[in-house]
Amino acid sequence: MKNINKLLIIIATISIIFTSCTDVLDVEPKMELSDQTALTTTFGLQTAIIGAYDRLQSGYLYGGRIWVAGDMLAENVQKSGQSALVYEEIQMMNKNMSPDNLITSVFWSDAYATINLVNQVIAAIPVVEESGDVDIADSKNRIEGEALFIRALLHFDLVRYFGNPNTGEGVPLLTEPTGVDGKPARASIDAVYSQVIADLKRAADLLPEANNDRATSWAAKAILSRVYFFQKDYANAVIQANDVIENGGFKLADSVQQNFSSTLSDEVIFAIMSTATDASCGTLNMYYRIKSTPRFCPSNDIISYMTYGGNTDQRLLQFFTKEADGKFYTTKFDDRYMHVPVIRLAELYLTRAEAQFNINPSDTIVLHDINVIRKRADLAELSSVTSTAIYLERTKELVFEGDNFFNMKRLEKKIAGYEWNDVNLLFKIPQRERDVNPNLTQNE
Repeated sequence: MKNINKLLIIIATISIIFTSCTDVLDVEPKMELSDQTALTTTFGLQTAIIGAYDRLQSGYLYGGRIWVAGDMLAENVQKSGQSALVYEEIQMMNKNMSPDNLITSVFWSDAYATINLVNQVIAAIPVVEESGDVDIADSKNRIEGEALFIRALLHFDLVRYFGNPNTGEGVPLLTEPTGVDGKPARASIDAVYSQVIADLKRAADLLPEANNDRATSWAAKAILSRVYFFQKDYANAVIQANDVIENGGFKLADSVQQNFSSTLSDEVIFAIMSTATDASCGTLNMYYRIKSTPRFCPSNDIISYMTYGGNTDQRLLQFFTKEADGKFYTTKFDDRYMHVPVIRLAELYLTRAEAQFNINPSDTIVLHDINVIRKRADLAELSSVTSTAIYLERTKELVFEGDNFFNMKRLEKKIAGYEWNDVNLLFKIPQRERDVNPNLTQNE
């Protein structure tokens, strides 16, 4: 996303559709752009796509809360005592979220505003005019691929938080510019997943293998592996993970810590980029950074997981510290200008290992992949693998990266004393949305 950094000034001076609205589905299906940047040229499309990436930096999306919310619900974190929790955070910790919860409501609005933006881009691509590109077809393919990738990523996380496994209701599925007059109902969870998979497959075909620091075909395949994995479609999860691992050219960083800095490591497949003037990690800093009076410190359960198997684990030594107040804290997000790694190679190894374990526990790739991760953490290699060992390794490697809450739901484990499908663990449909759209049913 190096080009993003160069174009942030353009975004700051050009009005796209970032005017506030009382209801996200009330966004008009048009772009408020100057003649020079209208969606009739590849420059206009490019500017809009940069705007969509910029929106992903939101503290309510991949800038932080989309990860931390799950950890609050799963009680992977506890109050540090250094900074008071706000109303919405207390609700999450207590599993009694209301329809007016700001964290869930702004997640919904930010996500759908971004989806609406990329849908406008996709709709405009067929009629775009020549604008000096050497190969306009390649430019249009890349832009469409990026738009589809962003749309899929957001629909996926929306349905994971709002989708009700008891009723099969997912979230509104928006694939074209829409306004509130459409009053979309919630699509089924299966329908949302089907569209996400279709979008990612199409994105993988359209995107280049290298795209500066923006979405690539490898990023689309990596997220597709994640989608299949959480659907328990382990065969397809293995296929996609294997492709990225064997052919993507990525490699594990020498230490996990290198993935959480202002320098992008060769392990990171897709990240939300930061600059010194436009950091994407501010919300994560607020929740965890020791020098920023963090709101949270790791729960006792997380500390137990991290210390399981001995205290030589480099992930424990690099990312956890015991302070003078006697509490443990994580230092994973201490870099104030770190890029936020949405998906990295280590996750693909863990996904391939567990998915293959579910297909054929004796397959040698299972033990190989788990030991690749353990070796980087300076842990002794295992001679055999169990489902518990796989769960512990994934929990430790991806701690506080938005994985554990959904992983427990996938495995149908109890979460903070609640059954995995308990409605108290689901985000509520924002009341302001239901006030203008009677077709939206509530999670209750």
